[in-house]
Amino acid sequence: MMDAETESVYEERCGSQLGDEQHEDIADVELDELRRVRRALLKMNQGMENVQRQIKYFNSNVSQTTQLLDIWVRVLSQTMHNQGYLQSPEWHGGQTDIAQLEGLVQRDIQREEEAERKRRAAEMEREEREKEARERREREHRRAEQEAEARTTQVRPRGVGRRPPPGPAARGRGAPTRRGTQRGSLIPPATNSRIRPPR
Repeated sequence: MMDAETESVYEERCGSQLGDEQHEDIADVELDELRRVRRALLKMNQGMENVQRQIKYFNSNVSQTTQLLDIWVRVLSQTMHNQGYLQSPEWHGGQTDIAQLEGLVQRDIQREEEAERKRRAAEMEREEREKEARERREREHRRAEQEAEARTTQVRPRGVGRRPPPGPAARGRGAPTRRGTQRGSLIPPATNSRIRPPR
């Protein structure tokens, strides 16, 4: 038989073993619950991703449908326009339309040519005015110079500008005069004889 002390030690060991087993059981239960929650969250995430893909697909379908509706509206509008154009009594066929278009093009060309002609005429007129103004300035400048020269001539003294008659000093000392030439006293008459060089 075991004494009291041995029994108490045995009971403590058994109690500790039972407590450890209970803790492990509780941990296992909580781990299973966490795994179930995790699986549920994963399913919810997958479901949300599927919903997101479906929404994108739906949005793409809506965009395509809108584009198709726009095309259909344009086709219907063009069809109604063509129908009204064909039923109009003013329409006389495609050849008439071509002739009208050619007339419009010709009219535009004539307008451009007329505008170019007016521009050239205005340019020539401007150049002519500039030329006339330049010539007028030149004439005024020449007239001003002539008037200034005339005033200078009128202001000049009476004796200034006249060349004095040549006197004896201008002729040079001992210069022969007409009278002396006639007398033959100063200058011998010119002869046709040539001076022979010495041999």
